[in-house]
Amino acid sequence: MDISVYSASDISNEDISSMVSEKKSFTIKEIDSDFFSDTIETIEKLIESQGFTCRVYTAGRITALGISVFTIVGGVAAGLTIAAHNLATYNPDYEIAKIYPKTLIINYKK
Repeated sequence: MDISVYSASDISNEDISSMVSEKKSFTIKEIDSDFFSDTIETIEKLIESQGFTCRVYTAGRITALGISVFTIVGGVAAGLTIAAHNLATYNPDYEIAKIYPKTLIINYKK
């Protein structure tokens, strides 16, 4: 699958809405760290406004779980948090992977 990559300064909300309606996956890079959270929120709204569901997660969170296994309490807490999030956002149309500090991968799943 070919995933297009766009710089945050070169993509508009209209472009994103168009790709979502066409059920495309894409990556947005070079997001200003001051606007990272706002960008995620905007993309969520654009996806949901078209009747799709989405899940936002931090890429590499399973690695964090593995690292925290060294402390039993931390490992259990991280595992429960991930499981609860996955249940709350079961079978989404889109997944938005956050790769701090400047990249988002928006992946159509169905």
